[in-house]
Amino acid sequence: MLVNGQTYYVTNTVNGEKPVLLMLHGFTGSNKTFQESITHLEEHFSIVAPDLLGHGKTDSPDEIARYSIERIVDDLVTILQELKIMQCFVLGYSMGGRVATAFASAHPEMVRGLILVSSSPGLAQKDLQESRVQADNRLADMLETEGIRSFVDYWEKLALFASQEVLSDELKKRIRLERLAQNPNGLAMSLRGMGTGKQPSYWNHLADFTFPVLLMTGSLDEKFEKIAQEMQQLLPNSTHVTVQNAGHAVYLEQPNIFLSQLTNWLEVILKEEEK
Repeated sequence: MLVNGQTYYVTNTVNGEKPVLLMLHGFTGSNKTFQESITHLEEHFSIVAPDLLGHGKTDSPDEIARYSIERIVDDLVTILQELKIMQCFVLGYSMGGRVATAFASAHPEMVRGLILVSSSPGLAQKDLQESRVQADNRLADMLETEGIRSFVDYWEKLALFASQEVLSDELKKRIRLERLAQNPNGLAMSLRGMGTGKQPSYWNHLADFTFPVLLMTGSLDEKFEKIAQEMQQLLPNSTHVTVQNAGHAVYLEQPNIFLSQLTNWLEVILKEEEK
């Protein structure tokens, strides 16, 4: 799909009778990230799952400014308009959750409900933003100078993903292949253009999110557990679910619980809308 001058790869199962769920993957991911989840969800929901700019089969332009989170949000709006979708549920994991938060802030009228999995609204302090920009730029340098394989070897060893060691060898292989298939230039540009330090802080916007919000985190992911607790205090209509024995990638580490909690929450929201 041609979107604001860039070719986006979008999986969509849009059926006019079903509510729409927009699914946004994390850094080094693609819409394959949610492959198993989509199989279960598409019976009751129309799924729109794009590869975000610089990821998967979507274009990886060389202009850093093209990766700003505001322009990515504009791309998502265009995709939904092309599919004649006026309103949807928005789910984002990690980086995708930051994009989902930006989307919800800019276009609340398009959001029926927001699901944030292991995500944050950004960094509130300027000094933290600046240090994170420097760290992301170093990662981008690694991608550009050492290549995708060396970067993935490093990325997989981050403490953030330590809980994934217990996953089956088959699943770990699938995750690794998805990462290795990425365009290193696209990932580098994504880090430079829309990394956590580069995006605006949305902490002060949360109080305006009047639509329902589901926050989902893993019990082993202490950093994002704490962030979710802080977010819940600011959100007027939110639920926080902690999934036991899961780390950052809740949907991978405890897929059945992830799907159960997600579908139950969506069903409650849809029933409330009918009243």
